[in-house]
Amino acid sequence: MDERIETNEPEQTEESVYHTMFADYPDLVDVNQLCEMLGLKYKTVCKFIREGKIPRMPDGRKIRVAKIEVINYVLQRAQK
Repeated sequence: MDERIETNEPEQTEESVYHTMFADYPDLVDVNQLCEMLGLKYKTVCKFIREGKIPRMPDGRKIRVAKIEVINYVLQRAQK
């Protein structure tokens, strides 16, 4: 017997999550914006970037991160 649990929540696709999560932020964020998004301190965010936990975009000496990478990081952490 195939029993399925029905929910009233619509299934979220990657695209819909991208447009709803962190909607007030630009597609590329700097470290200060990333700190706001994640609620973490500057040194912690820099450590995560240095360790490759959050991939950065090449932009000379500036650190920029694609918003989609931040969303992926948050969703991966939520699954643990």
